[in-house]
Amino acid sequence: MVERWRPETHTFHLRTGETTITLQDLEVMYGLQVDGRLLYIEEPQLLPSYREELARLTDYVPQEGEIHGQTQMSMVALCTHLRLLEIEQPTTDDTPQVDVDRRARLHLLIIFGGILFLNTSGYHVSLKYLLFLEDLGELGCYSWGAAILAYIYRALGRASMGDKSDKRDVSGFHALL
Repeated sequence: MVERWRPETHTFHLRTGETTITLQDLEVMYGLQVDGRLLYIEEPQLLPSYREELARLTDYVPQEGEIHGQTQMSMVALCTHLRLLEIEQPTTDDTPQVDVDRRARLHLLIIFGGILFLNTSGYHVSLKYLLFLEDLGELGCYSWGAAILAYIYRALGRASMGDKSDKRDVSGFHALL
């Protein structure tokens, strides 16, 4: 699909003609909101420490080596932490709402990093998405479909302009392809 992608027009050139992924595709096929508030991330110097935000919103303090760079978290570490948490303190009807919300945020980070905003490493999730997980009730107000479409368009554009001899991985929501 990368070889058939034309970044100038954001279309795939196929034998049968041109086609593209649209906002309507995201809305109809996956139920993702395409209108609403934009997902906007400010300049890095204005953001709080992601390690501190992760601890505050999820009560999870990552070990040394689980955070890569300033903004990437190991998916393996997140999954392992959630698995251990469910073994030690299973979620029940009596689980306090604050604990349910913390676990939901961890699950959402895994969904963002492992499905919707997949990066080429496949093993890390951006902690920048924590900015949108403060109030879980507000998640439905954001234009997730538009953000996912922009993310995959950008990834396809980068991959299509890469060196032909290189392995060209595409990041993003692969189910769209």
